[in-house]
Amino acid sequence: MQLSNEDNLRLNVLLAQDLKAVRIDESKMIVYALSSKGDAKIQLNPTCKDEKYIRLVKELLSNKITGSPGGYPVYIKRWTRMGQDRQEESLAQLLLLGEPEAVVAVVHAPTLTPDIARHAWWAYPSSENARRLLDKKEIAESDLARELAEFLLEFLPFEVEHLDMIDSVRLCLQTDLLTEDEIADLWKRAKRKQSLYVGFLHSLPDALP
Repeated sequence: MQLSNEDNLRLNVLLAQDLKAVRIDESKMIVYALSSKGDAKIQLNPTCKDEKYIRLVKELLSNKITGSPGGYPVYIKRWTRMGQDRQEESLAQLLLLGEPEAVVAVVHAPTLTPDIARHAWWAYPSSENARRLLDKKEIAESDLARELAEFLLEFLPFEVEHLDMIDSVRLCLQTDLLTEDEIADLWKRAKRKQSLYVGFLHSLPDALP
């Protein structure tokens, strides 16, 4: 099994650019990339079953980015989600592997910078990643914070775990992230989902609406 000549060429041309992050839509077989010049995408042309072809794409990315002949699965074994101090360059490399778990490793890294955080958010926007990003003081004070808070507010009705709801509210209520109207609306929501009140008690114990 190997990549089609067209895909191999286009991926190598893409990787020659100043890339910030890569994500793969496996259902549509599209590779998206964020570069210093903007967004780019490659529609893949599989030469075998989609799952196996995606694996070939990820191995090409890993070989080009990390020089690891074993591909992504071997490389990621060096990582854990929590408690590992990684250099900025290594974090940036992880975002080029097209693998959601690699993005999660970046989001949990204690040395995360606002720039890399923004690239990680582009690569894998999810409520859990938004919470872990907002949990970092430097990110919560960056221009990305408002976007993360808006995402959490929009996704809040779909959360099923009470601890996740509480955490989202707590993080969104950090200083100046929400307007007074948004805070009032969130307080009204708590009448229907009372666990949200706990988030208010965490962040605004002396200034409840």
